[in-house]
Amino acid sequence: VTGKPVEKPVVSKKSGGVFEKSAIEEYIFQHNQDPLNGEQLSEDDLIEIQTSRVVPARPNTSDSIPSLLHAFQVEYDALALESFELKKQLLEARKELSSTLYYHDAAVKVAARLMSERDEARAAIVRLS
Repeated sequence: VTGKPVEKPVVSKKSGGVFEKSAIEEYIFQHNQDPLNGEQLSEDDLIEIQTSRVVPARPNTSDSIPSLLHAFQVEYDALALESFELKKQLLEARKELSSTLYYHDAAVKVAARLMSERDEARAAIVRLS
């Protein structure tokens, strides 16, 4: 979802996708569904994957370059999640628009055919009288 390597990987029972734990928990909190297939998903449906633990660096102060990079990374993750969601909504809107345009085109063709039949019927009535 975020496009970066995961530090605390979890796998979804519903879709089998591997996600960063914090990112997927935030997504579940906001949407209550799996981002890959749209099924209902809860934190109980996530299975942690055991990996070799890396000792994290000590925390930096807020005015250091690494802490600024971390802040930018957090912001990037949020933007990547939002972009993913927007792309998904765009795809759904395109499908809906395509379907609606198809039905509209079919309705216009039916209306044109009925008007043509009406005109032919009127012409036939005029010829008979």
